[in-house]
Amino acid sequence: MLKTKMFLSFSIVSLFIVGITCGIFYYKYTNDIQDQTFSLSSVISKQFSEMVDLYMQNIEELSLAVSISPAVQNGLLDYRRATSSLDKEIIGYKLNPFLFDFSYPKPYVQSISIHTPDAYMYDYTKLVEQRPYEPYSAEQLLQFNQSLETKKFLLRPSIGGEGIGEPEQRIVSFIRRINRIPTQQVIGFVNININVNAIKALELAKNKDNEFDSSMSMLLVDEQGEIIYDNKNGINASVIQKFDLNLFQNGLSEGELVWKNKRYFYSYEFSNYTSWKTVVLFPKDIVLLKQKRIQDIILAVGMLTMLLIALVSYILSHQITVPLRKMMLRMSSVELGNFNERMDYKGKNELGKLSRMYNLMLDSISRLIHEVYESKLAEKNAQLSALHAQINPHFLYNTLNIMKSISRLRGIEEVAEISESLAGLFQYSMKNLHHPVTLQREMEHISNYYKIQQHRFGKRLGQLDVDISESLQQAQILKLTIQPLIENAVDHGLQKMKSGGCIQVKAEEHEGNLLVSVTDNGAGIQASRLQSLQTALHSTSALHGLHDAVDGIGLLNIHQRLQLYYGPGSGLTISSTLGGGTKVIVTMPLRLVEQEEADGTR
Repeated sequence: MLKTKMFLSFSIVSLFIVGITCGIFYYKYTNDIQDQTFSLSSVISKQFSEMVDLYMQNIEELSLAVSISPAVQNGLLDYRRATSSLDKEIIGYKLNPFLFDFSYPKPYVQSISIHTPDAYMYDYTKLVEQRPYEPYSAEQLLQFNQSLETKKFLLRPSIGGEGIGEPEQRIVSFIRRINRIPTQQVIGFVNININVNAIKALELAKNKDNEFDSSMSMLLVDEQGEIIYDNKNGINASVIQKFDLNLFQNGLSEGELVWKNKRYFYSYEFSNYTSWKTVVLFPKDIVLLKQKRIQDIILAVGMLTMLLIALVSYILSHQITVPLRKMMLRMSSVELGNFNERMDYKGKNELGKLSRMYNLMLDSISRLIHEVYESKLAEKNAQLSALHAQINPHFLYNTLNIMKSISRLRGIEEVAEISESLAGLFQYSMKNLHHPVTLQREMEHISNYYKIQQHRFGKRLGQLDVDISESLQQAQILKLTIQPLIENAVDHGLQKMKSGGCIQVKAEEHEGNLLVSVTDNGAGIQASRLQSLQTALHSTSALHGLHDAVDGIGLLNIHQRLQLYYGPGSGLTISSTLGGGTKVIVTMPLRLVEQEEADGTR
């Protein structure tokens, strides 16, 4: 049924469109979530890395101030000259106030120690009761010195520096050489222990209620993969954890990895200053959970949309098919011959228009039945009248020939000549009006016409002056193109002359065109009338109607016929002076009849 087909068609098409739309939206939204995740993690890692660099630059400035301090320089030189342990201890008491001055204003500095090349240490710590602290050995200091040949400083993560009774803490040791001024001889090392807890203050403000911020992990990893800072797993661990740098996908700065049996989206920023990597991890399941939520929303919206579309499709199909079913029942009744059935649907939509048209059609059929019945009777009478009214043009042509023969037999030559000329006119005009003829054939027709006019006007008309070369006799021309111009010259130009009326017809070739001029010596045309004619000729073309079609074919009719057949550039040109005669020039392409016939046989 039409109703079922419409309902199913609307539903299937709508399901397809909604499905494609939801699929594209889901795909784009999930990709956007991942892109936003990578973008956010990239921004966080970059900003945190820059802040750590600034933090370490501050430490570097502090270490430089310690290394070039006169008190430290002089103390190390005194150490080299000291011969007893007591002298060495006295140097430590002298250095202690200066180390206090350097470390006290810096809350992130836990302790500062000075190491001599032979592993003797002077240190200051902010801890009240410090656990025993093992100084660097001579071998370690030698290794530090070798590493510092290519670097300004060393950063070593370690566990220690805590006070008695306090949990172990993670620290970072900042180590640089102390060079003697001005010889740059290495006379010691400065070691600044930084509490990693201070790095936590560098974290950007986060919203704990936000799933991304609360689940995000941020790590500081050194060149060996040791985790210096971990915001999620605590910074007071007693063991320094490792991070496998091979987890990064082909060295890409962002991607997906598995760490501690859990999948993460990662982004890292490498610091050329500290050689550390700032790694930001987002759990993939959190991202997928957000994707799942949007998926559920899209499915719910899609199902609701489908239900609405199905309901609307059903209502529309019902509204369309019910009136059509009623119309089918009435049409079945009309098919049986009951023409009184009418539709009563009053809507203003297409069905309402169809119902009204159906009712009008039945009215027209009923009316036509009566009209056809009545016209049958009138048709028979009309046929009889038509048979009586028919006049065959050939009958008139044959009658003129009979008149010509009888006139010659009885010696009435003038009547015979008029009959012969009139018969020629009828024969020329009766058929193939739109077919071109030769200029010679047109002139023969003009000759017959002019003979009749000479008999009519007598001495008012002189002989027709024809100047056409033999080469142009076979030029192609439309029938009845020149004759109307002769007729206009006789009826308008020479009408008021009593004698000596003259008409000249001349043909010539000019730039591939045939120019035929008709000139009379009559009264001419008034300037206003001439201007009106020229304007009418200029505005008349194949795309415009005739402006003047009275008194025969008319000049504008000839002009339009020429343009229709030969195209733009063809037509009439009129020139005249009042009392000085009129000249009309016909312009058309020069085509010889023999050439046209030859072209047609190729």
